[in-house]
Amino acid sequence: MKLILVGGFLGSGKTTAIVNACHQLINSNKKVAVVTNDQGNQQVDSAYVKSIGIPAREVTNGCFCCNYDQLDKHLQSFIENDHPQYLFAESVGSCTDLVATLAKPLNRFRPELEVVISVFADADLLCSLIEGRTSLLEESVRYIYRKQLEEADLLIINKTDLLSAEQLTRVSSVIKSEYPAKTILLQNSLPHGNISKWVEAINQFTQTWRRSLDLDYNIYGEGEGNLAWLDKSIVIETMRGDAVYIAQQIIRSIFNHVQALHLVVGHLKFFLSTDRGDQKVSFTATSTSGDVKLNDEAANQMNLLINARVQTEPDLLKKLIDDVLAKAEQTYDCQIHHEKWSAFKPGYPRPTYRFAAD
Repeated sequence: MKLILVGGFLGSGKTTAIVNACHQLINSNKKVAVVTNDQGNQQVDSAYVKSIGIPAREVTNGCFCCNYDQLDKHLQSFIENDHPQYLFAESVGSCTDLVATLAKPLNRFRPELEVVISVFADADLLCSLIEGRTSLLEESVRYIYRKQLEEADLLIINKTDLLSAEQLTRVSSVIKSEYPAKTILLQNSLPHGNISKWVEAINQFTQTWRRSLDLDYNIYGEGEGNLAWLDKSIVIETMRGDAVYIAQQIIRSIFNHVQALHLVVGHLKFFLSTDRGDQKVSFTATSTSGDVKLNDEAANQMNLLINARVQTEPDLLKKLIDDVLAKAEQTYDCQIHHEKWSAFKPGYPRPTYRFAAD
């Protein structure tokens, strides 16, 4: 079984690429499975992957590296029950050190698995960092970003459709110069052909020697802590069939409030469910508008799950979202039921295993 560890910074398009790769593999009569991972225990990506019928498990409340046993339990369950030929494991977007904390322990304890580390980078964010156009990220967060790129087997520069031809040439030149020994793919994960190239690269990859990162865990921990996490589930109820419209306005307002406070977005994710179907909405560090287009359907009730990873304090993030929800109740004469929620700063990373020696 191929185990594809999928890393890369928040909002780099990992989940979209995984889902589209799974669809292509399923169409080729291959069995697939996915393990998602994030800091909280209500995960938009998990809900989304499950909603489209792909076998999925989730590792909650921290990175794979700090929850190795939970990940291994899911691997064993898939091996015994689902027998996938390809298993995609998507790590937290602020996680790094995958070689020392995951790949090497897996090589030792599960040598039957063929491990491939695919790291994604948002082309637009990468370009802005290369050109010095952005001061979006704190230095400790940039440190994590650079370390993620450093340990990739396959380095995927994603969302290339957002760049001009000149920008894409510049980014490609810099990355190939910085990482000459890596397999580098320039990709937009939506077209079939681009996903095919990633799948082909996964199939062709042959594991060789991997070097564990030289990583300062104090800087790493500081970067993790700079990005607050919030998850919150709510139910919108209305008598006018406009629950989808209300959710759309809530999503737009949350994004606009974050922008107005000049807070750096790691990701803002929303999973919307009615009795007629599900939808996912995402914003990243490079998003410039909160306008979203949702399937226009009449619904008196909607479940809305919110995941936010923002460079701020958890209490401020929670207050911002709660204020938006309170305003929406007044403006749209609806009821919003607050269900499970959490808001916190991730703790210092303490991996279950770390094989630093080469």
